[in-house]
Amino acid sequence: MDGDQTPEEQVEIGESDETSKFDDNVELTSVFSFSLDQRIMEGCVISAVLEPDGQETIVAVSVTNKVIIKDTETSLNITETIRCIAAAPFGEGYDCIVIGTDSSVICYDVHNNLTVFRNDVPDGVNCFAYGKLGDLEEAIYCGGNCCIWGFDKSGANTYWTVTGDQVTTMCLSDYDGDGETELVIGSPDFEIRVFKNDLMRAELMETDEITSLAHVTSGCFAYSLNNGTIGTYVLKERQWRIKSKSNVSKIFNFEEQGLMVVVWKQGKVDLRFAHNGEVLSRDSVATPVASATLSRDEENPTVTVVCLDGKVKGFKMELSNYEQEEQLTEAEKDRDFRIPADTDVAVVFIVSCETQLLSLRVEASHAIPIRGVLIFAEGLFEGESYIWIPPNEHQSRSVIDIPLVIDKDSTNDLHTKVFLGHVDSNKLMVMENTRILPRFCRFTLLNKEFEKFFYMPTCFVKFKLSPRAIKLSEWVSESFTIDSSLVEIFDENEGDFKFMGLRPKHEKSLMFSIDPAEKTFTIFHDDIETVGAMVQSYSSFFQIQNMESVAHFPDVFKEAEEILEEMDPMTEVRDRLTAELQERQAAVREVLIRAEDAIAIDTIPNARKFYIRLKANDAAARQAAQLRWNNQERCVKSLRRLNKIIENCSRLRVGEPGRQIVVTCRAAIAEDNKQIVTKVLQYGVSSQ
Repeated sequence: MDGDQTPEEQVEIGESDETSKFDDNVELTSVFSFSLDQRIMEGCVISAVLEPDGQETIVAVSVTNKVIIKDTETSLNITETIRCIAAAPFGEGYDCIVIGTDSSVICYDVHNNLTVFRNDVPDGVNCFAYGKLGDLEEAIYCGGNCCIWGFDKSGANTYWTVTGDQVTTMCLSDYDGDGETELVIGSPDFEIRVFKNDLMRAELMETDEITSLAHVTSGCFAYSLNNGTIGTYVLKERQWRIKSKSNVSKIFNFEEQGLMVVVWKQGKVDLRFAHNGEVLSRDSVATPVASATLSRDEENPTVTVVCLDGKVKGFKMELSNYEQEEQLTEAEKDRDFRIPADTDVAVVFIVSCETQLLSLRVEASHAIPIRGVLIFAEGLFEGESYIWIPPNEHQSRSVIDIPLVIDKDSTNDLHTKVFLGHVDSNKLMVMENTRILPRFCRFTLLNKEFEKFFYMPTCFVKFKLSPRAIKLSEWVSESFTIDSSLVEIFDENEGDFKFMGLRPKHEKSLMFSIDPAEKTFTIFHDDIETVGAMVQSYSSFFQIQNMESVAHFPDVFKEAEEILEEMDPMTEVRDRLTAELQERQAAVREVLIRAEDAIAIDTIPNARKFYIRLKANDAAARQAAQLRWNNQERCVKSLRRLNKIIENCSRLRVGEPGRQIVVTCRAAIAEDNKQIVTKVLQYGVSSQ
């Protein structure tokens, strides 16, 4: 199901003012198919012009280690194991084939049937990138084991640098938007590294092995990971990312049109907007993909997908049938129940203060009836998805509200598919949309008229306002569901700001209190885990490295004291029960030996007595073992709860102060200095 935005897929789309330069009414269309009649090695497919004034043709590597060329009987037999293949314009008006093996790089001229050069590369070549790097001349760059080699068309070594890990994928892209290309490489150590000439200028940490990189536009490149994530970076910042269960085979871009094609290994082919990742059109092939290529014809680009079994299918971009709508009369449109081409669907979050409920509102323009809504969200709905269908198709309406009940404080991604169509029409339009659910969406700022829903919390955490937190409104607007017109009040940096809890937190309110005289920020809320999450979110947003705080959670600290007081008695009981169990086990062993001896000397009546006694001792031993196990379980549960309390209190601080909470509390417990633990939890280590 790769490429489909399924319940497993997570979407994070960053804000961007960039709009697509291409008509929205574009779709992928299959234009040809054939077979190479050989099984193809994964990742080893290119498109190249091998003859002067010739046509582009497919070149692939078979699983038998042969380089095969479409529509010719030519095949290259390479004695070394082939890892990758590329095309470089080293000929006079045509391409040479560049082959990476486990020990060398080979440049072959098909037109003249000769090897242009063959250079040894220690540990082999994993990937290629051709082009101009910075102020260097054009060259073919070879990614190897912790190093990169560059060769010009004569085979001269023009570039060499060291990397931190294997190079598994590369592309040339203007990473920083300065007009010069940089070399962007991906590695199995989860890092994307950027080289300006031979010097590394940036390291971008991702969440899994980097599997594919592709230039998108100036200052932007696309990437994919081994866990199914794809996304783009724009001027050093991640713009958006999407995660699926499947893996990407190849990514291509259409720079002028603002589009990109993503080919997935399981066969899906997506046409997406480059600036936000939303799918514009989708098609597929029937079998797993080996790789794909993009033709160089900018006016009529063709994506050619080559499958592992050798089957080949080509796709082009074409205008969809909505272009025909302009040619129809209004009467024809009404008779055909056509949906206007400019129909749009708005998906927004709304809050009902009366019911204390957050909802997702879906509204279609032109009063087009909504026939169904499908929402994918990880962990939000049972089964990861939610389906809304009107009870009766004639009850379809253009505006619906879907209630959202959030159980935890975490950012979530809601991907909606909205089905539109008149009730008498047999055709539906599917509109896709994505909204990011803020991390603390279970709270909304209260207006004065709804202050009756506010319950003053008894617990709080207080810390110094950071000089970095110049505009608190930026953090609040990203993290809470608040009307944009109200967000700016947080920049006043003074006063109390009351929040109402939304279901299921409707009985737990939240308040921010900012004291400009003391320069303190106090968060009032009765759930320590939620407050800790807010402290960590605040510090992460404003890049605060270390921060102390004073906490007041009486019930939590009282529970910690009770656990600490119980620890010594529980330890004494455990020791006593352990000794008792050992005695019972010894008695069982003794009676068992005496019973066996009685049988050996043929005194059966005595043996019968010993076995009766053995049964009683065994029952007593089992009871002692159960008592010891129950005590041990109680002890373990108490220690786990105490450890959770310490961890929650550490999250009320940031950086080293938080780490010291854990270290100091564990040391105090080990040294039987338990009386200082609650003070450390409340005031931090600096108070000691």
